[in-house]
Amino acid sequence: MDASRVVAVCLGLVFLGNIPCFQSAALISAPRRNRETRVSHTGVQRSSRLLKDLLAAGHHRQDPKDAVVPHEYMLSIYRTYSAAEKLGLNASFFRSSKSANTITSFVDRGTDNPLHSPLRRQKYLFDVSTLSEKEELVGAELRIFRRARGTSQTSGLYDIQLRPCRSDTLLDSRSLDPVDSTKGGWEVLDVWDVFKAHRPHHHQFCFQLRATQSDTEVDLRRLGLDRRGRTQQEKAILVVYTRSKKKENLFNEMKEKIKSRKEGENGEEEEAAQARRAKGQGPRRRRRTALGNRHGKRHGKKSKSRCSKKPLHVNFKELGWDDWIIAPLGYEAYHCEGVCDFPLRSHLEPTNHAIIQTLMNSMDPYSTPPSCCVPTKLSPISILYTDSGNNVVYKQYEEMVVEQCGCR
Repeated sequence: MDASRVVAVCLGLVFLGNIPCFQSAALISAPRRNRETRVSHTGVQRSSRLLKDLLAAGHHRQDPKDAVVPHEYMLSIYRTYSAAEKLGLNASFFRSSKSANTITSFVDRGTDNPLHSPLRRQKYLFDVSTLSEKEELVGAELRIFRRARGTSQTSGLYDIQLRPCRSDTLLDSRSLDPVDSTKGGWEVLDVWDVFKAHRPHHHQFCFQLRATQSDTEVDLRRLGLDRRGRTQQEKAILVVYTRSKKKENLFNEMKEKIKSRKEGENGEEEEAAQARRAKGQGPRRRRRTALGNRHGKRHGKKSKSRCSKKPLHVNFKELGWDDWIIAPLGYEAYHCEGVCDFPLRSHLEPTNHAIIQTLMNSMDPYSTPPSCCVPTKLSPISILYTDSGNNVVYKQYEEMVVEQCGCR
Protein backbone atom coordinates (compact mmCIF):
# COMPACT_ATOMS: atom_id res chain seq x y z
CA MET A 1 0.00 0.00 0.00
CA ASP A 2 1.54 3.41 -0.98
CA ALA A 3 1.84 6.35 1.39
CA SER A 4 -1.24 8.20 0.14
CA ARG A 5 -3.50 5.21 0.66
CA VAL A 6 -2.05 4.55 4.11
CA VAL A 7 -2.77 8.12 5.19
CA ALA A 8 -6.25 7.98 3.65
CA VAL A 9 -6.97 4.75 5.53
CA CYS A 10 -5.82 6.33 8.80
CA LEU A 11 -7.92 9.44 8.29
CA GLY A 12 -10.93 7.37 7.25
CA LEU A 13 -10.69 5.28 10.40
CA VAL A 14 -10.47 8.35 12.59
CA PHE A 15 -13.53 9.81 10.91
CA LEU A 16 -15.55 6.63 11.38
CA GLY A 17 -14.44 6.06 14.94
CA ASN A 18 -12.75 2.72 14.31
CA ILE A 19 -9.91 2.72 16.87
CA PRO A 20 -7.16 0.23 15.93
CA CYS A 21 -6.44 -0.95 19.46
CA PHE A 22 -10.08 -1.95 19.85
CA GLN A 23 -9.79 -4.10 16.75
CA SER A 24 -6.68 -5.81 18.15
CA ALA A 25 -8.57 -6.44 21.37
CA ALA A 26 -11.05 -8.50 19.38
CA LEU A 27 -8.22 -10.80 18.35
CA ILE A 28 -7.00 -11.25 21.95
CA SER A 29 -10.34 -11.87 23.63
CA ALA A 30 -11.74 -15.12 22.25
CA PRO A 31 -15.21 -15.01 23.91
CA ARG A 32 -16.01 -11.71 22.20
CA ARG A 33 -14.53 -12.62 18.82
CA ASN A 34 -17.72 -13.32 16.88
CA ARG A 35 -19.59 -10.26 18.07
CA GLU A 36 -16.69 -7.87 17.50
CA THR A 37 -15.95 -9.39 14.09
CA ARG A 38 -19.48 -8.50 12.99
CA VAL A 39 -19.04 -4.92 14.22
CA SER A 40 -15.64 -4.66 12.54
CA HIS A 41 -17.09 -6.11 9.33
CA THR A 42 -19.77 -3.39 9.23
CA GLY A 43 -17.16 -0.73 9.94
CA VAL A 44 -14.95 -2.00 7.12
CA GLN A 45 -17.90 -1.78 4.73
CA ARG A 46 -18.45 1.85 5.69
CA SER A 47 -14.72 2.56 5.51
CA SER A 48 -14.50 0.94 2.08
CA ARG A 49 -17.27 3.10 0.65
CA LEU A 50 -15.83 6.31 2.08
CA LEU A 51 -12.25 5.55 1.09
CA LYS A 52 -13.38 4.62 -2.41
CA ASP A 53 -14.98 8.05 -2.77
CA LEU A 54 -12.00 9.86 -1.24
CA LEU A 55 -9.43 8.11 -3.41
CA ALA A 56 -11.61 8.45 -6.52
CA ALA A 57 -11.94 12.18 -5.85
CA GLY A 58 -8.22 12.53 -6.37
CA HIS A 59 -8.57 11.37 -9.98
CA HIS A 60 -11.13 14.06 -10.87
CA ARG A 61 -8.55 16.75 -11.58
CA GLN A 62 -9.78 20.29 -12.01
CA ASP A 63 -9.42 21.77 -15.48
CA PRO A 64 -6.45 24.20 -15.32
CA LYS A 65 -8.48 26.91 -17.03
CA ASP A 66 -11.07 26.67 -14.24
CA ALA A 67 -8.51 26.76 -11.42
CA VAL A 68 -9.36 29.24 -8.68
CA VAL A 69 -6.86 32.04 -8.15
CA PRO A 70 -6.81 32.86 -4.43
CA HIS A 71 -7.10 36.54 -3.58
CA GLU A 72 -3.95 38.05 -2.09
CA TYR A 73 -5.94 39.09 0.98
CA MET A 74 -6.83 35.45 1.71
CA LEU A 75 -3.22 34.39 1.16
CA SER A 76 -2.07 37.03 3.64
CA ILE A 77 -4.57 35.75 6.22
CA TYR A 78 -3.27 32.22 5.78
CA ARG A 79 0.36 33.29 6.06
CA THR A 80 -0.30 35.39 9.17
CA TYR A 81 -2.17 32.79 11.17
CA SER A 82 -0.21 29.74 10.07
CA ALA A 83 2.94 31.57 11.19
CA ALA A 84 1.28 32.29 14.54
CA GLU A 85 0.50 28.59 14.97
CA LYS A 86 4.12 27.65 14.33
CA LEU A 87 5.10 30.01 17.14
CA GLY A 88 2.65 28.28 19.45
CA LEU A 89 0.15 31.14 19.42
CA ASN A 90 -3.57 30.46 19.29
CA ALA A 91 -4.92 31.69 15.97
CA SER A 92 -8.45 32.15 17.24
CA PHE A 93 -8.35 35.49 15.71
CA PHE A 94 -7.96 39.00 16.88
CA ARG A 95 -8.70 42.29 15.16
CA SER A 96 -11.68 42.27 12.76
CA SER A 97 -12.05 38.50 12.76
CA LYS A 98 -13.92 38.67 16.08
CA SER A 99 -12.87 35.21 17.30
CA ALA A 100 -13.75 33.56 13.98
CA ASN A 101 -12.18 30.26 12.99
CA THR A 102 -13.42 30.40 9.38
CA ILE A 103 -13.04 33.22 6.84
CA THR A 104 -14.77 32.88 3.46
CA SER A 105 -14.24 35.20 0.49
CA PHE A 106 -16.79 35.72 -2.28
CA VAL A 107 -15.71 37.44 -5.50
CA ASP A 108 -17.96 40.12 -7.03
CA ARG A 109 -20.08 38.77 -9.90
CA GLY A 110 -21.49 42.09 -11.08
CA THR A 111 -20.73 43.78 -14.41
CA ASP A 112 -20.63 47.41 -15.52
CA ASN A 113 -23.16 48.72 -18.00
CA PRO A 114 -21.11 50.53 -20.69
CA LEU A 115 -24.17 52.66 -21.53
CA HIS A 116 -24.10 54.24 -18.08
CA SER A 117 -21.86 57.26 -18.45
CA PRO A 118 -21.04 58.88 -16.15
CA LEU A 119 -21.04 55.98 -13.69
CA ARG A 120 -23.05 57.24 -10.70
CA ARG A 121 -23.88 53.92 -9.04
CA GLN A 122 -21.92 50.68 -8.86
CA LYS A 123 -23.62 47.38 -7.95
CA TYR A 124 -21.78 44.43 -6.38
CA LEU A 125 -23.34 40.95 -6.50
CA PHE A 126 -22.41 37.95 -4.34
CA ASP A 127 -23.63 34.35 -4.12
CA VAL A 128 -23.23 33.10 -0.52
CA SER A 129 -25.23 29.87 -0.87
CA THR A 130 -22.28 27.71 0.22
CA LEU A 131 -22.19 29.24 3.71
CA SER A 132 -23.33 26.78 6.36
CA GLU A 133 -26.27 27.85 8.49
CA LYS A 134 -24.72 25.86 11.35
CA GLU A 135 -21.94 28.41 11.71
CA GLU A 136 -22.29 31.57 13.77
CA LEU A 137 -21.79 34.79 11.83
CA VAL A 138 -19.38 37.14 13.62
CA GLY A 139 -18.49 39.66 10.92
CA ALA A 140 -18.79 40.64 7.24
CA GLU A 141 -17.05 43.32 5.19
CA LEU A 142 -16.91 44.45 1.58
CA ARG A 143 -13.42 45.16 0.26
CA ILE A 144 -13.29 47.39 -2.84
CA PHE A 145 -10.05 48.26 -4.60
CA ARG A 146 -9.69 51.89 -5.66
CA ARG A 147 -7.22 52.25 -8.52
CA ALA A 148 -4.79 55.15 -8.71
CA ARG A 149 -5.81 58.13 -10.82
CA GLY A 150 -3.93 61.13 -12.13
CA THR A 151 -3.57 64.46 -10.37
CA SER A 152 -6.83 65.58 -8.80
CA GLN A 153 -8.27 68.80 -10.23
CA THR A 154 -10.77 69.34 -7.40
CA SER A 155 -10.71 70.16 -3.72
CA GLY A 156 -13.01 69.04 -0.92
CA LEU A 157 -13.68 65.58 0.48
CA TYR A 158 -15.48 62.81 -1.35
CA ASP A 159 -18.07 60.83 0.61
CA ILE A 160 -18.26 57.14 -0.37
CA GLN A 161 -21.55 55.50 0.64
CA LEU A 162 -22.68 51.87 0.55
CA ARG A 163 -26.33 50.77 0.60
CA PRO A 164 -28.32 47.61 -0.21
CA CYS A 165 -29.51 47.60 -3.81
CA ARG A 166 -33.19 47.52 -2.79
CA SER A 167 -33.02 49.85 0.19
CA ASP A 168 -31.89 53.37 0.98
CA THR A 169 -30.47 52.31 4.37
CA LEU A 170 -26.90 53.49 4.77
CA LEU A 171 -24.65 50.53 5.65
CA ASP A 172 -21.30 52.28 5.86
CA SER A 173 -19.47 55.30 4.49
CA ARG A 174 -15.95 56.65 4.06
CA SER A 175 -14.48 60.09 3.48
CA LEU A 176 -11.82 60.32 0.77
CA ASP A 177 -9.40 63.19 0.36
CA PRO A 178 -8.78 64.20 -3.29
CA VAL A 179 -5.05 63.78 -2.68
CA ASP A 180 -5.64 60.16 -1.61
CA SER A 181 -7.71 59.53 -4.74
CA THR A 182 -4.51 59.76 -6.79
CA LYS A 183 -3.18 56.66 -4.98
CA GLY A 184 -4.51 53.15 -5.14
CA GLY A 185 -5.82 51.34 -2.07
CA TRP A 186 -8.55 49.21 -0.53
CA GLU A 187 -11.76 50.65 0.87
CA VAL A 188 -13.19 48.37 3.58
CA LEU A 189 -16.91 48.78 4.33
CA ASP A 190 -18.77 47.02 7.14
CA VAL A 191 -21.87 45.05 5.98
CA TRP A 192 -22.33 42.89 9.06
CA ASP A 193 -25.69 44.37 10.12
CA VAL A 194 -27.52 43.73 6.86
CA PHE A 195 -25.79 40.40 6.38
CA LYS A 196 -26.79 38.91 9.74
CA ALA A 197 -30.33 40.29 9.37
CA HIS A 198 -31.00 38.75 5.96
CA ARG A 199 -28.59 35.84 5.63
CA PRO A 200 -30.96 33.06 6.86
CA HIS A 201 -33.37 33.96 4.03
CA HIS A 202 -31.03 35.18 1.30
CA HIS A 203 -28.33 33.41 -0.70
CA GLN A 204 -27.75 36.39 -2.99
CA PHE A 205 -26.57 39.79 -1.77
CA CYS A 206 -26.45 43.03 -3.74
CA PHE A 207 -24.73 46.21 -2.58
CA GLN A 208 -24.73 49.61 -4.27
CA LEU A 209 -21.89 52.13 -4.04
CA ARG A 210 -22.02 55.83 -4.80
CA ALA A 211 -19.78 58.83 -4.12
CA THR A 212 -20.76 62.43 -3.50
CA GLN A 213 -18.95 65.73 -3.21
CA SER A 214 -20.83 68.65 -1.67
CA ASP A 215 -24.02 66.52 -1.85
CA THR A 216 -23.58 66.02 -5.61
CA GLU A 217 -23.04 62.52 -7.03
CA VAL A 218 -19.75 62.16 -8.88
CA ASP A 219 -18.56 59.78 -11.58
CA LEU A 220 -17.06 56.74 -9.86
CA ARG A 221 -14.55 56.45 -12.70
CA ARG A 222 -12.89 59.63 -11.43
CA LEU A 223 -12.12 57.78 -8.18
CA GLY A 224 -10.91 54.57 -9.83
CA LEU A 225 -13.94 52.58 -8.66
CA ASP A 226 -15.15 51.27 -12.04
CA ARG A 227 -14.58 47.63 -13.08
CA ARG A 228 -13.03 48.20 -16.50
CA GLY A 229 -9.69 46.45 -17.01
CA ARG A 230 -9.49 44.99 -13.51
CA THR A 231 -7.36 41.95 -12.76
CA GLN A 232 -8.61 39.07 -10.62
CA GLN A 233 -6.69 40.47 -7.66
CA GLU A 234 -8.41 43.87 -8.04
CA LYS A 235 -11.98 42.58 -7.99
CA ALA A 236 -14.16 43.44 -5.01
CA ILE A 237 -14.61 40.66 -2.45
CA LEU A 238 -17.12 40.03 0.31
CA VAL A 239 -15.30 38.60 3.33
CA VAL A 240 -17.43 36.71 5.87
CA TYR A 241 -16.16 35.73 9.31
CA THR A 242 -17.86 32.77 11.01
CA ARG A 243 -17.29 30.62 14.05
CA SER A 244 -18.09 26.91 14.12
CA LYS A 245 -20.33 25.88 17.01
CA LYS A 246 -18.57 22.53 17.19
CA LYS A 247 -15.22 21.11 16.13
CA GLU A 248 -14.95 20.93 12.38
CA ASN A 249 -14.19 17.65 10.65
CA LEU A 250 -12.01 17.88 7.55
CA PHE A 251 -14.09 15.18 5.89
CA ASN A 252 -17.20 17.38 5.92
CA GLU A 253 -15.67 19.58 3.24
CA MET A 254 -14.31 16.55 1.39
CA LYS A 255 -17.78 15.01 1.29
CA GLU A 256 -19.19 18.25 -0.13
CA LYS A 257 -16.55 18.12 -2.86
CA ILE A 258 -17.45 14.53 -3.65
CA LYS A 259 -21.15 15.36 -3.69
CA SER A 260 -20.75 18.29 -6.08
CA ARG A 261 -18.65 16.18 -8.47
CA LYS A 262 -21.07 13.28 -8.44
CA GLU A 263 -24.01 15.51 -9.42
CA GLY A 264 -22.65 15.71 -12.95
CA GLU A 265 -21.85 12.00 -13.28
CA ASN A 266 -23.92 8.89 -13.84
CA GLY A 267 -24.04 6.08 -11.31
CA GLU A 268 -22.57 3.32 -13.48
CA GLU A 269 -19.34 3.02 -11.53
CA GLU A 270 -21.12 2.80 -8.19
CA GLU A 271 -23.59 0.23 -9.53
CA ALA A 272 -20.70 -1.91 -10.77
CA ALA A 273 -19.03 -1.66 -7.37
CA GLN A 274 -22.24 -2.70 -5.64
CA ALA A 275 -22.55 -5.67 -7.97
CA ARG A 276 -19.01 -6.75 -7.15
CA ARG A 277 -19.70 -6.47 -3.44
CA ALA A 278 -22.88 -8.52 -3.84
CA LYS A 279 -20.97 -11.36 -5.52
CA GLY A 280 -18.46 -11.95 -2.76
CA GLN A 281 -16.34 -10.72 0.08
CA GLY A 282 -13.07 -10.41 -1.87
CA PRO A 283 -12.56 -6.64 -1.89
CA ARG A 284 -13.60 -6.33 1.76
CA ARG A 285 -11.27 -9.11 2.86
CA ARG A 286 -8.35 -7.61 0.96
CA ARG A 287 -8.85 -4.21 2.51
CA ARG A 288 -9.24 -5.66 5.99
CA THR A 289 -6.05 -7.64 5.47
CA ALA A 290 -4.24 -4.47 4.48
CA LEU A 291 -5.43 -2.74 7.62
CA GLY A 292 -4.54 -5.73 9.73
CA ASN A 293 -1.04 -5.88 8.29
CA ARG A 294 -0.45 -2.23 9.03
CA HIS A 295 -1.49 -2.48 12.66
CA GLY A 296 0.05 -5.92 12.93
CA LYS A 297 3.52 -4.33 12.76
CA ARG A 298 3.01 -3.26 16.35
CA HIS A 299 3.32 -6.88 17.43
CA GLY A 300 6.75 -7.21 15.86
CA LYS A 301 10.04 -5.57 16.77
CA LYS A 302 8.68 -2.03 16.80
CA SER A 303 6.05 -3.00 19.35
CA LYS A 304 8.85 -3.32 21.95
CA SER A 305 9.30 0.45 22.02
CA ARG A 306 7.27 2.33 24.58
CA CYS A 307 4.42 4.66 23.71
CA SER A 308 5.80 7.82 22.09
CA LYS A 309 5.26 10.34 19.28
CA LYS A 310 6.41 9.18 15.84
CA PRO A 311 6.72 11.00 12.49
CA LEU A 312 3.77 11.01 10.08
CA HIS A 313 3.96 13.37 7.12
CA VAL A 314 0.66 14.04 5.36
CA ASN A 315 1.00 14.99 1.69
CA PHE A 316 -2.28 16.37 0.32
CA LYS A 317 -0.93 16.20 -3.23
CA GLU A 318 -0.33 12.45 -2.95
CA LEU A 319 -3.91 12.11 -1.70
CA GLY A 320 -5.10 13.96 -4.80
CA TRP A 321 -6.50 16.82 -2.72
CA ASP A 322 -4.25 19.55 -4.12
CA ASP A 323 -6.98 20.57 -6.58
CA TRP A 324 -9.02 22.00 -3.70
CA ILE A 325 -6.52 22.50 -0.87
CA ILE A 326 -4.48 25.58 -1.76
CA ALA A 327 -2.17 25.58 1.25
CA PRO A 328 -0.45 23.81 2.84
CA LEU A 329 0.20 20.97 0.41
CA GLY A 330 1.52 18.90 3.30
CA TYR A 331 2.24 19.01 7.01
CA GLU A 332 3.73 16.97 9.85
CA ALA A 333 0.83 15.33 11.70
CA TYR A 334 2.80 12.81 13.81
CA HIS A 335 1.17 9.74 15.35
CA CYS A 336 1.38 7.74 18.56
CA GLU A 337 2.93 4.28 18.57
CA GLY A 338 4.34 1.86 21.12
CA VAL A 339 3.28 -0.37 23.97
CA CYS A 340 1.62 0.62 27.21
CA ASP A 341 2.97 -2.04 29.57
CA PHE A 342 3.20 -2.19 33.34
CA PRO A 343 4.42 -0.13 35.10
CA LEU A 344 3.26 2.91 33.12
CA ARG A 345 5.68 5.84 33.04
CA SER A 346 4.50 9.10 34.60
CA HIS A 347 5.35 11.16 31.49
CA LEU A 348 2.67 9.20 29.63
CA GLU A 349 0.10 10.76 31.98
CA PRO A 350 -2.02 7.61 32.26
CA THR A 351 -5.52 7.82 33.65
CA ASN A 352 -6.37 5.76 36.72
CA HIS A 353 -8.45 3.52 34.48
CA ALA A 354 -5.47 2.97 32.15
CA ILE A 355 -3.28 2.05 35.13
CA ILE A 356 -5.79 -0.53 36.36
CA GLN A 357 -6.37 -1.89 32.84
CA THR A 358 -2.62 -2.23 32.25
CA LEU A 359 -2.19 -4.00 35.58
CA MET A 360 -4.99 -6.44 34.75
CA ASN A 361 -3.45 -7.06 31.32
CA SER A 362 -0.05 -7.80 32.86
CA MET A 363 -1.69 -10.41 35.10
CA ASP A 364 -3.84 -12.01 32.38
CA PRO A 365 -3.34 -10.75 28.79
CA TYR A 366 -6.17 -12.94 27.51
CA SER A 367 -8.83 -11.45 29.76
CA THR A 368 -8.01 -7.75 29.39
CA PRO A 369 -6.52 -5.87 26.41
CA PRO A 370 -3.67 -3.43 27.07
CA SER A 371 -4.33 0.29 27.30
CA CYS A 372 -3.84 2.21 24.06
CA CYS A 373 -1.09 4.59 23.00
CA VAL A 374 -3.07 7.61 21.84
CA PRO A 375 -2.69 11.39 21.40
CA THR A 376 -3.30 13.27 24.65
CA LYS A 377 -2.59 16.75 23.31
CA LEU A 378 -3.21 18.02 19.79
CA SER A 379 -2.83 21.38 18.09
CA PRO A 380 -4.58 23.03 15.11
CA ILE A 381 -3.37 23.93 11.65
CA SER A 382 -4.57 26.54 9.16
CA ILE A 383 -5.90 25.35 5.80
CA LEU A 384 -6.71 27.50 2.77
CA TYR A 385 -9.01 25.73 0.31
CA THR A 386 -11.83 26.15 -2.20
CA ASP A 387 -15.34 25.11 -1.20
CA SER A 388 -17.96 23.44 -3.41
CA GLY A 389 -18.83 26.85 -4.89
CA ASN A 390 -15.17 27.60 -5.75
CA ASN A 391 -14.97 30.29 -3.06
CA VAL A 392 -11.65 30.56 -1.24
CA VAL A 393 -11.96 29.67 2.45
CA TYR A 394 -9.55 29.96 5.34
CA LYS A 395 -10.30 27.59 8.21
CA GLN A 396 -8.52 26.63 11.37
CA TYR A 397 -8.94 22.89 11.94
CA GLU A 398 -8.51 21.73 15.51
CA GLU A 399 -6.70 18.56 16.60
CA MET A 400 -4.63 18.07 13.45
CA VAL A 401 -1.13 17.73 14.94
CA VAL A 402 -0.09 15.37 17.73
CA GLU A 403 1.82 17.22 20.45
CA GLN A 404 1.92 14.55 23.16
CA CYS A 405 1.14 10.84 23.48
CA GLY A 406 -0.07 8.87 26.46
CA CYS A 407 -1.74 5.66 27.58
CA ARG A 408 -5.52 5.55 27.86
